[in-house]
Amino acid sequence: MSFPSKKILTYLVWLGILATTTTLAVYAYLGIFSRYMADDYCLLVDLKFNDVFTSSWDKYLTGSNRFSNLFVLGFWELFPDNIAFVPALHAIVWVGGLYWLFNELNKLFDLKLDRLILFFTAEIIVLFSFFTTPNIFQVLYWRPGQVTYLTPVVFFTLLFAWLVNIVHERKATPPVVVLFTFLAFFIGGLSETLGALHIAILSVAIAAVFLFDKSPRRKPALTLMIALLIGALIALIAMLFSPANAIRINPERAVPTPIGVLARALEYALLFLRIAVTTLPLPIIVLTGISTLLSFLFFIECEKGDFNPRVAWLFLLIPILAYALIFASFAPSAYGQSYPVERVRFPAHFILTIALSALGICGGYVLSYVKFPRFVRYVVALTSAIVLLYPFWMVRQPLATHEFRRLFALRWDEREVMIYNFKAEGETDLVIPALDGYEGTKELDVRSYFWVNQCAAQYYDVHSITAISVEEEDVLYYFSE
Repeated sequence: MSFPSKKILTYLVWLGILATTTTLAVYAYLGIFSRYMADDYCLLVDLKFNDVFTSSWDKYLTGSNRFSNLFVLGFWELFPDNIAFVPALHAIVWVGGLYWLFNELNKLFDLKLDRLILFFTAEIIVLFSFFTTPNIFQVLYWRPGQVTYLTPVVFFTLLFAWLVNIVHERKATPPVVVLFTFLAFFIGGLSETLGALHIAILSVAIAAVFLFDKSPRRKPALTLMIALLIGALIALIAMLFSPANAIRINPERAVPTPIGVLARALEYALLFLRIAVTTLPLPIIVLTGISTLLSFLFFIECEKGDFNPRVAWLFLLIPILAYALIFASFAPSAYGQSYPVERVRFPAHFILTIALSALGICGGYVLSYVKFPRFVRYVVALTSAIVLLYPFWMVRQPLATHEFRRLFALRWDEREVMIYNFKAEGETDLVIPALDGYEGTKELDVRSYFWVNQCAAQYYDVHSITAISVEEEDVLYYFSE
């Protein structure tokens, strides 16, 4: 009796989809407890008193070099309670964008991969990127971090998928080229971290197509990618020369030299990888294991040709490329003379997730050419089933925050009602209950002159806001008053 690898692989992929979807659904669900905090108030004030173009220009000159953020935030503000559903929307669209990208690559290179596998791959990449990042709250749920470090990843995923689709159909018309340049410029203006990363990815992709692709798709691919590169470069240059950069450079140190930035970024990338390996051994092993085991089961059922020796070079090329891309994403922080803070490291975790998955796939391909006894296939299938249960265990991470975030949202809503009631009574110097900040994100303070308080006062259109600590057992009584 032959081993039904294809059928078993389908069952295993469905198990993986069930596990990853469950945990991603919990991440998405927790978004309903998101509320305005810290910079949210200041950004909303910018949009409240000026049109988005004026606000973005003033922000570029005096506040931040990221010139596209307010356009995205202004769009979200068109929808009531958007802060509660945008995290889920990001997760869904990112999975959908990755699936679209993988499906277009599947068609472009005629890989004949099952769409179920492509969807599971998209989900597993998103899930492990979320799970391994050190501050998922600031990346997924806190809008200033979200629009700077997650939104551009999602946008560029969609843009690359569209690019591959156009290359496959060979329809790179001049209007599309201009549009791609503008979109790259706009997305690049969301974050210098992602802008530098996108430039690095595009540079590698352009070099690869130029050197190795001699097919008819070469010209449209190069045309569109060069258009993206030009847009991304213009955005990065615009951010580099923003007058607002003066407030972000450590004034006690001289502006770093290019050599200094290079050395520091190389050091930071190595430090990141060392920390990742020492603090995330189990996720790294599981992710690589899932990719290897499922790839093995897939490749042993494929029509066998001669082993491609070039695959061996990928075991060297993938780590080098991953390190180079992480280096690129850290370069802006190196210019700012600091190791990237937690939310800034999110793109690096995404790169690491992609690299580990790719290494696992290569490992599965190599192992499929080894003459194992037939029982090994059953062992691999059983091991895969066990490893694919790991995403169910991962759900503990987001669930651990549920009660705090639920209670925070409840108190925040009650407090906002209190603010509007005070305003209706003609009060303009408000004293309200304080809430705890979360994951390094500031909340209202007892000091009315604290920057968050000042922005919140402008947002609610009152003279001042003071937030005082109230014990949880006294909160209901306080609110009833």
